Amino acid sequence: MSTLKSFLSSFGAAGKGIVCTIREERNFRFHLTAAFYVFCLRGFYGEYFSLSRAEDAVLFLTIGAVFAMELLNTAVENAVDLCSPQLHPLAGKAKDAAAAAVLVSAAAAVCVGVCLFWQPKALMLVAVDLLTHPFKLAALFFTAILSVFFIFKSGKS
Repeated sequence: MSTLKSFLSSFGAAGKGIVCTIREERNFRFHLTAAFYVFCLRGFYGEYFSLSRAEDAVLFLTIGAVFAMELLNTAVENAVDLCSPQLHPLAGKAKDAAAAAVLVSAAAAVCVGVCLFWQPKALMLVAVDLLTHPFKLAALFFTAILSVFFIFKSGKS
């Protein structure tokens, strides 16, 4: 029974790490917001885009990779700060390399997004739908304002 309890508590620790990262890391909130809009685009306008199940899987894996890299970057930064509270060239290199890993995964995610969603006819249909339904356009603007607040006004970063 203690093995099961230990196993389940590891999920609690992981959840705590995610919540802490959301609260404290602006870049993670940015990536979370970007993923929200990608999922909204896919969910609300999926019929306009011709994406296969495999392409959907690539989309999920790509977003997951960016989240994982951002979480690892946070872990590296916190560990380095704990081990080397003073400025040190090697500490800076470790933090820079971790940040670069996030940048590489995020750039790859943008490329995947362009490859999957750059369908001019579908994008035009989305634009027409938004322009002909003022409520949808207003909802987009409202969520954009909330997103900016979520990214920049919450947390300590």
